[in-house]
Amino acid sequence: MKIEVLYSEICYLYADLQNIEYLKRCDPSIEIVETDLHTRPRFLDGGIRLVYMGTTTEKGQELVIEALKPYRDEIMDSIKNGQFILLTGNASEMFGSVIKCEDGNDIEGLKILPTYAVRDMMHRYNSLWIGQYGDKEKVDVVGFKSQFTQCYFDEGAGYDEEYRPLFVAERGEGLHIGIKEEGIRWHNLFMTYLLGPLFIVNPLFTNLFLEMIGAENTEPAYLDASMRSFLKRCKEFREPERGFTY
Repeated sequence: MKIEVLYSEICYLYADLQNIEYLKRCDPSIEIVETDLHTRPRFLDGGIRLVYMGTTTEKGQELVIEALKPYRDEIMDSIKNGQFILLTGNASEMFGSVIKCEDGNDIEGLKILPTYAVRDMMHRYNSLWIGQYGDKEKVDVVGFKSQFTQCYFDEGAGYDEEYRPLFVAERGEGLHIGIKEEGIRWHNLFMTYLLGPLFIVNPLFTNLFLEMIGAENTEPAYLDASMRSFLKRCKEFREPERGFTY
């Protein structure tokens, strides 16, 4: 199985790249390939099971949009055909319709997701987060948020049978402040603002994700230590006196 990491030269903030390194620790048969800004994404030509992109800077977002713009229609087709894609942190904002900026110089997105982001560089939102993944059988998920933006659905769009929330918050905010639905799952595209890195701090979700993408080995690496850390964090994040934003 091959996992393609897009633009690791600029999409590397908050140790996001360790998400994929950890998946390889879980299943050593995974092969990681990296694609730079000047190269056609390999998944568009097949043979890639999962595509991953993490958090970048505001300037990095503009570079990513320019790099992916020529392939926009192909990316849309690949998603509709079942390509697995995971976007963490602010990576999904480039896939939306627009990033709205305070100075009025809005940044047009790829228009793949029916969302837009509102940037406020004078106010960073930092938060702990705990919630659940799954419909019938739910598992706890923990993480952190650190962002200058809030994400909203375009007018006329919203969560429905096609665009489902990836997680639901127990404590903390959702896709934007004021809702509990966090992230989006559309076909096999997963987007979330949660940092952590996501897989390392969430062994239960990692196990399910490895199963979804068809990994040969789905047991999270360093399982005992990972579970102890995870359960401790779940307990701490549920403490009523614990502050959640900082």
